[in-house]
Formats: sequence, structure tokens, C-alpha cells
Amino acid sequence: MKILGININHISSAALLIDGEIISAACQERFSCKKMTREFPFQAIEYVLEENGLTINDIDAVSVPINPSINLDFNKKSFSQIPRWFPDYLYLIPNNLFQILKPNTHKYIKQQFVFDEKNNLDIYYINHHLGHAASAYYMSKFTNSAIFSFDGFGERTCTMWAKAEDGRISVLQEQWFPHSLGSFYEMITEFLGFQPDLDEWKVMGMAAYGDSKKYEDKMDQLITLKEDGKYELELNLFNHYNFDVPGHFTPKLTELLGKPRFSNEELEQRHFDIAASAQVLFEKVLFHCLEYLHSVTGESNLCITGGSAMNCLANGKIQELTPFDNLYIPYAPDDSGLSIGGALYVFHEIFNNKYTVKQHRSSCLGPQYTDVDIEKELNKYGVSYIVSDKLANDTVEYLTSGKIVAWFQGKMEFGQRALGNRSILADPRNREVKEVINSKIKYRESYRPFAPAVLKEKASLYFEMKENEEIDYMEKAFRVRKEKQNEIPAAVHNDGTGRLQTVDKRDNPLFYGLIKAFEDKTGIPVIINTSFNIKGSPIVCTPGDALKTFFTSGLDVLVIGNCIIEKGASGNS
Repeated sequence: MKILGININHISSAALLIDGEIISAACQERFSCKKMTREFPFQAIEYVLEENGLTINDIDAVSVPINPSINLDFNKKSFSQIPRWFPDYLYLIPNNLFQILKPNTHKYIKQQFVFDEKNNLDIYYINHHLGHAASAYYMSKFTNSAIFSFDGFGERTCTMWAKAEDGRISVLQEQWFPHSLGSFYEMITEFLGFQPDLDEWKVMGMAAYGDSKKYEDKMDQLITLKEDGKYELELNLFNHYNFDVPGHFTPKLTELLGKPRFSNEELEQRHFDIAASAQVLFEKVLFHCLEYLHSVTGESNLCITGGSAMNCLANGKIQELTPFDNLYIPYAPDDSGLSIGGALYVFHEIFNNKYTVKQHRSSCLGPQYTDVDIEKELNKYGVSYIVSDKLANDTVEYLTSGKIVAWFQGKMEFGQRALGNRSILADPRNREVKEVINSKIKYRESYRPFAPAVLKEKASLYFEMKENEEIDYMEKAFRVRKEKQNEIPAAVHNDGTGRLQTVDKRDNPLFYGLIKAFEDKTGIPVIINTSFNIKGSPIVCTPGDALKTFFTSGLDVLVIGNCIIEKGASGNS
């Protein structure tokens, strides 16, 4: 069975599922070079099909992780009486019939186009948060698990409590928009002068430089904790739900927190304090929701998903501050991962295929290029390079000499994080490396942290975590052990944490081998890993993208396939 998953929410993407296995997946932004694009993912679809020798006619089903029938309950006469163009009938008819039927639930939509006896197009529209839940549970190693999904909103739901037992997901309760923890964080992002739905990372980075106590009392007025694990926003301070008026907050919030920052204004200490207070409140609400989820499920396993699950600061505290023992967060819990989640839901829940507990580990699902492809591209542009037969050792020599290295290898990762195939690497012992990468390469704010990639078996020696715990996708931040902070200062954020990635030899032997070679030379099993891109651009996809980014930034060395390019060097040997 072949299922094509499509997502056009926030970051559009496509994924191919064959007999329940995730075969290929990619975000449209990597092909169009338009970061976080929502355009229809034609190029991503073309990639996942052509990579596997298929055409659209070979597909048995298409999944879409949004169920518009939920929003057809309300009959708005100006939209539902007279069709403006003929395809309007596709929603006009059910919208009016729903007024007679009055459905209580909307499980999913099946839309079938029959072209001839051998050629159909079957499209399944599933509930947004069920797509999120499937993207986590069916990729975890859990048979039974509690599931928590939260984001801005999807259809009407912004928070969902669920459980999974023996391969089936059931919803326990939902909280509807506008009372959204994701929207709260979006509002704070805008209040601090950044773009909501894009720059929440910046607020997380700022939180480490602030004093949360200074705004704690005021921030607590924004959200009230309720029974049954729910919460309510103080809506007279918010405006995110008024879609006819710009802005996410009202003048009353300005009265409470002071003047909002404009994007071109200098950051003041109070802005960092507000970010810190917002992060604390976010965590307080999240843990309140999770305490309730544990009380009604009794599960020790937890899957967290949805766009708000990208908050690695909160994620790193869940096992310490809630009753859950085991936690799984997928490599793309945000909307980009819904192309995968939607396809998994259709395969297991709609087509009723048996769920086999076998964790899907690797996010490397995108395009890859052979050494022949790469050398052809380098020669095309007359780029000087050397061919290495000891790639790891040569790369370590550059790193230990203070060079910033771009690393382009194997299949491109899926999601918003580079995990060792499309990465920028640096020596964590060098205190100056954060400033160099932020200012001369990424062209971004100085307070933005970088992820330490560490050999899995050595991670607990450097971070306050369980021995051999797997943090495969930079999904959690942990405190760096005090006695190790001076060894890897570039990996330590201002609050003493690092958003780490544990690297397992079975998942990425080449990247593992590089870190091991670095350890052999320095005694440190850690390197700095950040995504291979510059501010405003998506992570690189092709050799051409890699060359463009390399030559238009302050990068020193590009290691691409078995070729090494050093600025100012001559070669082709």
C-alpha cells in the first residue's frame, strides 16, 4: 500500500509511506528556497515519487492533515447559498446538509475522484491533531502511551489529550481555540518585536538572559489554570482570535507589561525578563496539562507533539517535573511533520493495518547526491577542491585549528533541525565560536545558542541526564554538568543548558565517526552542530545550495561528499 502524505499548513511538505514504512519525505522550502513556505508542495511530491520510481497513478491514497468538515458545522449564508464557481459545490452541498444532519463528531473525510475504471484519486482529510498524534505515537517505541498535542490551533482544537493502546489512538478531551498555549507564545513573540509563527526560537534563546521573577506576577495574569488539566487565556489582553484586526494583543496588555518593542528597536533588559517570565508560564501550564493526562491514563510513557513541542527548554524538564518516566518527541512535531503523521494515521486507523512496535529513528529522508554528482557540480563552477580518503581526520584538523566547517553528506534531514547531514560544525572548546557563527555566518542575534552533538554513550558525562538516554533530534535541553562547562564553553547557553543531540553509530556512522575522531584528538566527544543555512533561508538541499551558502557567508571550509573546499585554496586533486 502506497500513501502520499501532503501538508500545506505552515511548512508545506510531502511524504511517502509504503506498507507502513516511511520511505521518503521533504519540505517544499528546501526546493523553492522560500523558508517556511506554505505553497503547494509540487517539488516535494515530485521528489518522493521520482526517488522511488513512482507516479501519482501508483498511489493508493492521499492524506491531508486538516478536516474542513469540522468548520462546515456553521452555516454562513454569504458563503453557502450561491456558488461563486463550480468547485464551490464540493463544500456548499455538505455545508447545507449538515444543518439537517447536525453531526456530533467528524472523524475524517474521504473524497474520491473516479476518472475511469482503473484510475481513482482517493483523498483522506483527517483531524489536524490526530495527524500530530500519529506522527509521534506510530514513530515511537511504545505499545501504550499517553499523547499530548498542542499548538496555535488546527480546525478548532489547540490542545488535545489522548492515549494509545495496542496501536489505536483515542481522544480523551480537547481544548478549543482561542484558549491556546501556542497562541500565548506567539503573542509574546510579537510583543517582543519578532514575527509570530516564525521567531519563537528567539524568545526561547532570550529567556536564558532574563530574570523571570521581575514579571512573574504580571505574566501569571495572562493564563488561569482550570480543572481537568485545562487553562484559559485572559482574552481581554489577547487579540489573536480576531482575524479581522491585526495584532495578537490589545492595549490592555501594554498597560500590564509596558510598551511593546518594535522590530527595529534595541533589545533592553526588560525584554529578556519578559521572555524569561513567558517561558516559565508556558512550562507551568504545560506541566499542569500533563499532570492531568497522567492522572487519567496512568501511563508511564508519553508522546509530545504539535508545534509547541518544539520548545526544547520545557521538553527537557518533563521527565523531572511530571510523573511520566519515558518521553518521545518526533523529529518534526510541528506542522511540517503532518505529511508523515497524516499518512501513518490513514494506514493504521482508517485502513486498519496492524501496528508493529518498531521505532522509526532516522530523519534522513530527503535527497542525496553521489560523489560523482558533487564533483560534476564543483567542476561546473570551476571550484577548487581536494578529494579526501580520510574525511573525518581531515575535518577534525580544520575544526581544531579554529575553522568553521560546513558538512554536506548523505540524505537530507526532514524537519527544522540539521542532525549531521546538512550541518555547520565547530570546536566547542572555542569560546569565540558562537559570536563568529552568529555574526559572520548565520547573520543572526548574538544570544542564539547552538546545539552540542555528543556521542550517545558519553552524553551523561557532560549533561545532567540518564545514562545512555537517547536525544536524537535536539528535542530537549539539559544542563551541562558544572565540571564540564569549561571544557565545552561554546556549547553552554547563558542558563547553563545545551540543546543536545546524542549521536548513535547505528543511525549515522559517518557523523558518529567524525565526532569520535574529534574525541580521539582532543579528548572531547562533543562538537557544535547548527543548521547549514543563513538567516532567512532554509537549510541547504543541493550541492548548488551548499556552494552558494558557503561562498556568501563567513564559512571557512566546505566538506561535501568526499570533497573538501577551503577558501583561498587551490586544488582538484
